Amino acid sequence: MIIGTMRRNTTGGYSGSIKTLAFDAQIELAPAVYSEKENAPAWRLLIGDPALGAEIGAGWDRTGPRGLYIALQIDDPSLAAPLRANLVRLGPDDGDLSILWSRPDPQAGN
Repeated sequence: MIIGTMRRNTTGGYSGSIKTLAFDAQIELAPAVYSEKENAPAWRLLIGDPALGAEIGAGWDRTGPRGLYIALQIDDPSLAAPLRANLVRLGPDDGDLSILWSRPDPQAGN
């Protein structure tokens, strides 16, 4: 399910929005400060103006069968658990990227 769109911006990151029944927010994906720690995120996800916005998540560069994408983890006090999504290119190379989310499978035994 597509829950948002983003486009490359002039600062080396991405700008866009997430729109669901619970969210309607302008977001920015900005490069994170480099870290040598294993599994450190490559991206910071911010709500609103990157200079003033609150950090609501992180992103990691990944490669899959369809090419490069950014794995996102979005968190907020109003969420029961972090939301995981992927920022991917679905169509021709027109600059638009989609934020894809799918409901995780229920855990066995629950």
